[in-house]
Amino acid sequence: MADSYMQDRAEELAQHLRLNDGKSGYVEATADGFRVYVRRKWPGKQLASWDGLPIEWHENVGTNKAANR
Repeated sequence: MADSYMQDRAEELAQHLRLNDGKSGYVEATADGFRVYVRRKWPGKQLASWDGLPIEWHENVGTNKAANR
């Protein structure tokens, strides 16, 4: 389980990717990195790490998953 530091970094990454509309995707913090869930192909996917930790990309996820419901 991610600690509050990782949650904060995930929140910053979500802001950076503009995934804070609650529909297009979200960032999940894990103990060793971040998972990004987005509804469609993501042009900025070349971002491979954030704060020195790896990002795992999941594209074309369903709307409910992208909205983290």
